[in-house]
Amino acid sequence: MERTVAAVSLLTAAALTCLAGCSATPRAAASPARHQTPAERLSTRMVTAADLGTGYSVRPYDPAEGKSVFARSPWEFTGSVCTPPAAMTHRLPLGTPPAALSRVVATRDAPGTRIYVTLAGYDKGGAVTAMDSLLADARQSCSLGFTVQAHGKSEQYYPFEPEETPTVGDEALACRGLVTPEGGTPRPVRTTVVRHGDVIVVCTAVGGARIARPALLTPVVQAQDAKLR
Repeated sequence: MERTVAAVSLLTAAALTCLAGCSATPRAAASPARHQTPAERLSTRMVTAADLGTGYSVRPYDPAEGKSVFARSPWEFTGSVCTPPAAMTHRLPLGTPPAALSRVVATRDAPGTRIYVTLAGYDKGGAVTAMDSLLADARQSCSLGFTVQAHGKSEQYYPFEPEETPTVGDEALACRGLVTPEGGTPRPVRTTVVRHGDVIVVCTAVGGARIARPALLTPVVQAQDAKLR
């Protein structure tokens, strides 16, 4: 009799357990997390107006939509080893990164001046190669000035001088100069290039009398540096 009661109790417990769980619909497996594309990762690391504070605006910019024949592709430049710094002043990435993104920054403290910020993400080791073999050596070789061509047009960079390098990123360099398009008037440019791991930032200020002041680029370079840390 005791064994019969025990067996009934076990059957009852099993039935209750099944009522609680057997009829429940199995929970769907969690969908795998979607990986961001290289361009999406860059967009989350790009400086914004909120990062810069009052008096700044930031909007998207596509170098390929510019009117200049020099703003389409760095591989369309011809001339010499100095084509990388020329491409850099036209807001183009160095080398062939898998992803690149540009913004244009304006500040009410310097009307008429625009600061272009280009982020480029590289495969492992690619950013170091771009900085060392494409840009650092060229900057030294081209400091006395140079001329580049693209689509039958030419631009003269003179003077084109290295500047004091800011203390940001894993490595950085800076330069300034005058760019004179064929048949045009000279325009001043000032550029700072910073590498953070496998990301390279190019900040270029163009136009306006206040471009001669190095402090013009400093807030943008520092804000972008903080965004990449």
